[in-house]
Amino acid sequence: MLHLLNKNLNLQLVILILLIGWSVWNIFARMTLMPAEGAMFLYHPVAKLWTWSPVVVRTLTLLIVLTMTYGVMKIFQQNHFYDNRTYMPGIFLLLMLNFGKFLDTFSPALLTTFFIALNMILYFPNESASRAKDRIFTFGLAISIATMLDISAFGIFLFLLLTIAINNITPFKDNVILFIGLLFPYLYAFSFAFLFDSMPAFLQSWRDITLFVPAKEIPHLRIVDYITLSYFCLIVVYLIIRGKKLLDNKLIVIRQAFTNIHLLFISMLVFMWLGNMSMHGALLYLLMPISIYLSVAVVPKRQRFVFDILLVAFCVLLWL
Repeated sequence: MLHLLNKNLNLQLVILILLIGWSVWNIFARMTLMPAEGAMFLYHPVAKLWTWSPVVVRTLTLLIVLTMTYGVMKIFQQNHFYDNRTYMPGIFLLLMLNFGKFLDTFSPALLTTFFIALNMILYFPNESASRAKDRIFTFGLAISIATMLDISAFGIFLFLLLTIAINNITPFKDNVILFIGLLFPYLYAFSFAFLFDSMPAFLQSWRDITLFVPAKEIPHLRIVDYITLSYFCLIVVYLIIRGKKLLDNKLIVIRQAFTNIHLLFISMLVFMWLGNMSMHGALLYLLMPISIYLSVAVVPKRQRFVFDILLVAFCVLLWL
């Protein structure tokens, strides 16, 4: 079914629009706010914005979802993972967002996924050196702001460090530029707190951060959660192996782009354990690379029915 859908662009567009409509309903009819207690200090003003106008925050969430959807489709098309135009990455992403009920709660993880999407849209490892350095410094600034909203956003920093080390000619210099960009907003925040005599409150905001919530939740999960996590691990391994086999005969630049998706997945997998998100909410960090894996895996005709069953089972477990 999914293999045939991958060949019908018009039907894909209809399904994509329907899924966007489902997302709009979830955002504006069901979404609640994750409390700011234990979150990074810059998330607190966002929570206050919800109190002032939930519609503004819900509209922001819709823009984040649209950016994520555009980002995965652009990176898939730009790196030529499939020869023809396709909307499948956006379809898979929206399916997981809605079936997994990730849009029922506005959380720091949504903001982090927005910065992941920006990185996927704007970062080109092979562009000219001068443009790359300007972009790398800007990414450092953006990631710094992201980490002030959600500490797990340091995973994006790790991803860029690894990507620069593998793809760039001068990785040490470029990583120094990235680090300076990351450090600059923190120095500004520290200086602001010092000059306006709010240093005690600033330091207290760091002490109040709750860390390692997903790891602490593991002993207390439901049986269905253990099944979902086990199935999640198995299907990701299956998708990576299936994608590698498909792309083995592709150009080296395409295989390298697929490796970059692995780096994003690994980086966010490492740092998802650091923050104050629940185990279920922390899976949101991984949905964008997984949507790429799914879109690559659906291309071959072989085992297409097995893949359909695996995906349906995955969506059911996310819903539960």
